[in-house]
Amino acid sequence: MAADTGEQRDPEVSAAVRDERVPTGVEGLDEILHGGYPVGATLLIEGAPGTGKTTLAMQFLLAGQERGQRTLFVSIAQSESELRRMADSHGFDIADVNIHSPDLLDGGGSRTFSVESDEAELVSLIEQVHGKIDEVKPDLLVFDSLLELRLLAPTPTTYRRELLALRNRLRRSGTTTLLLDHLDPQGERHAEGILHGVVRLDAENPPNGIAVRRMNVLKLRASSFEEGFHDLRIFTGGMRVFPRVVPSDSVQGPINKQLSIPHEDLTKMLGGGLEFGTTTLISGQSGAGKSTLATLFALGAAEQGYKSALFLFEERPEVFRVRSEGVGFGMAECEADGRLVLKHFDPAEISPGEFSHAVINAVENDGVRLVVIDSLTGYLKALPDRRNVDTHLHTLLQYLARRGVLVIVTLAQHGLLGESAVTELDSSYLADSILLLRQYAAGSEIRRSLAVMKKRHTEHERSIRELVIRQGEVVINPIDDDEYARADRAERHSGP
Repeated sequence: MAADTGEQRDPEVSAAVRDERVPTGVEGLDEILHGGYPVGATLLIEGAPGTGKTTLAMQFLLAGQERGQRTLFVSIAQSESELRRMADSHGFDIADVNIHSPDLLDGGGSRTFSVESDEAELVSLIEQVHGKIDEVKPDLLVFDSLLELRLLAPTPTTYRRELLALRNRLRRSGTTTLLLDHLDPQGERHAEGILHGVVRLDAENPPNGIAVRRMNVLKLRASSFEEGFHDLRIFTGGMRVFPRVVPSDSVQGPINKQLSIPHEDLTKMLGGGLEFGTTTLISGQSGAGKSTLATLFALGAAEQGYKSALFLFEERPEVFRVRSEGVGFGMAECEADGRLVLKHFDPAEISPGEFSHAVINAVENDGVRLVVIDSLTGYLKALPDRRNVDTHLHTLLQYLARRGVLVIVTLAQHGLLGESAVTELDSSYLADSILLLRQYAAGSEIRRSLAVMKKRHTEHERSIRELVIRQGEVVINPIDDDEYARADRAERHSGP
């Protein structure tokens, strides 16, 4: 959802600031900022150490360099050699970026940083910065960082006065500026109130897997932007942001067109097939046949000319292919011509936002019409905050539904034979259709059952059938009612 801060427009901010944008150089961030940073604005990029502030700033200057703009990186926090080492680690070529690192860091001057530095030292430093701005006349500027200015300032009033002077100087020159700062939740928020915009970066380190990184635009004066938290990743090569999914942003696709399934008995159970623009949940215990049924639907779509993508969390693609071929699913030809795509994800190595954008990219750019998420259990493990799991899932499914995509989701239930099957998440209300699989004991055999528990768009069979998965085929048979009832009674009366 687009947001505006609702603040009064600053009369000193020109129309160019309000209407023109400077590309950020960070993939995904321009989408959040509706085109980029406002031209001539001074913005605060804040976050704890290691959250990606310098990386984001370098990408901003490099993108401007490619457009032929004059760029300047003023670094008090790091020396020029340190910046160049960091740039080399990402493969950034910053040879043409003007870098100014005051003598204070290099030992070339008589002054040193300390908390006791007097106001004269701060004024001297600001004068050096102003002199460099006059010399380079940059279109784009990065200042790293405000923390050092606060340490040099004898009082908060002095710090605020010098920050205002710097902002006004940059405003008059029309320079688009990023001021980097270390986030101190308990500290004074002087900069946030006097600057045009505030972008906050944060990172959390889970017990295992990659750091969970997010971005939040807190303010963008007189400009619209996308509210909320947006996941991001820092790769070798830079930062990428994954804007949060907004279902209303999707283009409406065809709805209720039915996908026929190349299995007569299953088609009858489903009342003719599954509708595009809906979500089908296949739920059951481990080994009940969830992935097999999902693959059957995907291959059926591929055979009818629709592109299908299977997003796998539980199995590697090579294992998935071998198992599918074992039940007679010939996937090679469909994969070879692009009608079927397998994508594997490690829950510990991907954020929810990154996964959602991988799915949406397959739909928007590759023309995928059927999406399989196998399994939802694996997807949920990728979420750092399980309290928002319903929101994450509902948002993605709603977006795909509006695009007219048929989504098949598998969900693992816990519980062995003789135990009641349970799930960690009640996601049934999110699905338009629910297929319930179950394993039960019949004499000396373990058998599978299949039932269509819910289907919104058409009538469906309400009988329970036996599902047989064997070498070369998937068969649906009538079930022995007495035998199944005995197994059901045994399960319901089991317990501690």
